[in-house]
Order: sequence, then structure tokens, then C-alpha cells
Amino acid sequence: MKEGYGTKLHREPEGKKTWVDFLYHNIWPQHILNYNIWPQSPTEYRKANDEYCKYLVPLVDRLFEYLSTGLGLEKNVLKEASGGDNMKMLLKINYYPPCPRPDLALGVAAHTDMSTFTLLVPNDVPGLQVLKDDHWVDAKYIPNAIIVHIGDQFEILSNGKYKSVWHRSTVNKDQTRMSWPVFCEPPADLVIGPLPQLVSDENPAKFKTKKFKDYEYCKLNKIPQ
Repeated sequence: MKEGYGTKLHREPEGKKTWVDFLYHNIWPQHILNYNIWPQSPTEYRKANDEYCKYLVPLVDRLFEYLSTGLGLEKNVLKEASGGDNMKMLLKINYYPPCPRPDLALGVAAHTDMSTFTLLVPNDVPGLQVLKDDHWVDAKYIPNAIIVHIGDQFEILSNGKYKSVWHRSTVNKDQTRMSWPVFCEPPADLVIGPLPQLVSDENPAKFKTKKFKDYEYCKLNKIPQ
């Protein structure tokens, strides 16, 4: 995913328009960071992100361990299969301005994340919805909580035992909504496929094996995987 600022404003197939301004940039590992595209204002932005990562990296490691043992695997298996210490974390700052006709618009259309998993911090303006039993359900805002979305790469690695979360963002008539997702992604050239430990004659592979950059290209260009 390219770093930098952007705006997404177009009509989705279901007829609603999407509107969001955003900033993407890597926040981990440190050797890939390009501070030239980081905001210069507020002046504490870099310091705040560095401090955030001090807590975020150990949290990511624990989540990898919990999700690995949840599959009956050794606790380091999913992290190693996702790139180990070469895995990257990409921050996206989403800005959803007030919309006079929220019934005709979305912030972000329904999608799943291509990450292994995503850690999301929203502000207190409602807007995140997840698909459950074919219905869109509002995600309750809990102060100081981090929302975890399972992404496409975990669904692939787990051979479907973990499901990538369908979600979308709505807009508010009177209030600005913001969110700060961090996408945990494999290195571009890492080959991702169902883990051999989770494939058998009774449970054959449900997904193709391919490099993450090839998966990303297909996803962004809406090419069947």
C-alpha cells in the first residue's frame, strides 16, 4: 500500500457515495519509516506515534500468540507465517466530515481488510458497522478500547477457521468521525497460504497460495483470487 494523503469520493455499486479523507504511513518496523511524509503539525506527532508503538508491538505479539494457540498450534506459528519481525504495521488516519444526507452516503463501503489483522481506535462518534447473520450491526464504542478485525491473511493461513470481518463505515449528519486503524501486514514477497498443519484429506486447502503483493494487487484491482 502506498503511503501519503488521499481522498476517496465516488459512487459505490449499491448507489451510495463514499467520502473519506485519509493519511497512510508505516509505523513499524523502524527501518522502513519515511518521516518525510509524516505530518509536521502537531509537533508531537512523531513522538506520539513512537510511544504508541512501544505498547502496540507487544500487544500484536500477544494477539499472534492467542490466535495461534486458539488453532491448537504453537504460539509462534502465526507470527512466523506472517513474516516474523519483518511484518509491517501501517497506520491509516480516516477523517469523515459531517454529511447533510447520511442516508445517501457511506464513509467506507463494505469490505474486508487484506491484513493479517487490524487494530482500530475510533473516536466517540458512532459509525463502524460489522456484518453479522446478513445484518449490519453497530459496533459499540467503548472508551480506551482497541477493536480487532481479523483480516484476509488470517483467514487464508487458518484455512477458513478464522473469518475475515466484513465491515463498513457510516457518516454522521452533525459530527466529524475519525478512526485510526493499524494494519498488520506480511512483507510483500512473503508467500501466504493455508498452514500445512490445518490441511488434511478431510479438510483440504480452501485458498490459493501466493505472494502477499500479488494478493494485494488482485484485491485492489478487484481481480478474483
